[in-house]
Amino acid sequence: MKKISIASMIMAIPLCFASVFAGHGDLRADAADIKYEYGVFLGADPEDISDMESYRKIVIDAQYFSEDEISKLKNDGHIVYSYINLGSVEEFRSYFKNYEKYFLGVYKNWEDERWVDVSQEEWQKFIVGDIAKKLIDKGVDGLFVDNCDVYYNFKEEKIYNGVTEILKGFKKYGTYVIINGGDTYVKEYAKKNKSLDAVMDAVNQESVFSAVDWDNGKKFIVNDEEERDYFQKYCKLVSDNGKDVYLLEYTKSSSVIDSIKKYCAEKGYTYYASSTLDLKTPGQEAGSQPLKENNDTANALKQTLAGDANMDGTVDLSDAVLIMQSLANPNKYGENGSDKSHMTQQGAANADVEGGNGVTVNDALAIQRYLLELIPSLPVK
Repeated sequence: MKKISIASMIMAIPLCFASVFAGHGDLRADAADIKYEYGVFLGADPEDISDMESYRKIVIDAQYFSEDEISKLKNDGHIVYSYINLGSVEEFRSYFKNYEKYFLGVYKNWEDERWVDVSQEEWQKFIVGDIAKKLIDKGVDGLFVDNCDVYYNFKEEKIYNGVTEILKGFKKYGTYVIINGGDTYVKEYAKKNKSLDAVMDAVNQESVFSAVDWDNGKKFIVNDEEERDYFQKYCKLVSDNGKDVYLLEYTKSSSVIDSIKKYCAEKGYTYYASSTLDLKTPGQEAGSQPLKENNDTANALKQTLAGDANMDGTVDLSDAVLIMQSLANPNKYGENGSDKSHMTQQGAANADVEGGNGVTVNDALAIQRYLLELIPSLPVK
């Protein structure tokens, strides 16, 4: 271990950690009450925050949450994605009337919503440069992009190009982009480009196993086999392109939920089965995917050098910083992160020096104590 002075360590640690958490707030060592992987709460308001505490990744409509409220969610250990409507506009949005000249038609089953001509430069600049930017500035970890299906309903080259332009605009922010549905567009883009990297990081596919009977009081039913097979093939295409897959189902049926659980376990997908169409909190326990043990694969690996999180052959302050980065921004610095210096599976195994329960803030603190010669060795005995 390269020796450095105690005084310089004490001065360096706060400065390095301040840069890690600029814009993120402080990360709590213990994310209390988080039991489930993923929940979609688009009907939730800020007063419903306490109802989301059991879910690690949450999708909200952050246009109606303040920066402080989002910061609180993140400080409590949540990864926060915000809804953004790429291809249509709802009447309740304050800007609804501003874009009436670009409306293409009424959204079926959602009569208070209008499809919008995404080829229009004015709309593109607004949705990317105004709405998305404000959401990113609030501190959300990613965008949950709805209604790329405008290309399914209006299958024209200019609409395809408009969707592409907007998605690439989102990706330029360096944020995590989940496309909700969008199969017609995504399949076309994959065919043309042989990669999805420029436009998305994940898909959230609704109603693979379940369905909504819109003609009979919005009743929840079982999806037919043909539809299920189609969407399973679509999910596979996305997964085969190296992107994450989330399922959002609408059902209270225990047998349907069991099928969803089995399928996602086999494929490595993540699911959330809502008991309500309006996606109002709290979620149902039966349809919520239990939180995976932190770094399951990493825990199975032997440490090559305890504390060497960045795999450079030494243990120093940069290892503690990478641990904190991976916790604060897992989409960029976690095991599947987008940054070239993200933590690897072996690095995560090396980083787990305190408690043996996966990478936590306590591991970064233990490395600091070791570097300050407050403890004799790593891992902590």
